[in-house]
Amino acid sequence: MPKVIISEEFVEATAEVYSERVFNDLYRLVEMLEALPELGSTELPYAIKKRFGKDCRKIVIAPFDILYRYDKVEDTVYVAALIHQRRVH
Repeated sequence: MPKVIISEEFVEATAEVYSERVFNDLYRLVEMLEALPELGSTELPYAIKKRFGKDCRKIVIAPFDILYRYDKVEDTVYVAALIHQRRVH
């Protein structure tokens, strides 16, 4: 089971989440990455791949995207950021 590392950027971005339900869902999805590290989509805009790496993935939890990378060799998930979908493009 992969280790999950959550970035400070992600934690700070959760301050933008005002809905308790969405906040809880965010962390529930992050926990799911331990069992399903390749869950997220790799279909991302160029700007996101440029900033977070070509192997970045996203999980949608409206109105946010959880951005993360999965390193198979290290068996580690790096939760990089939480971005409001208005800012993705």
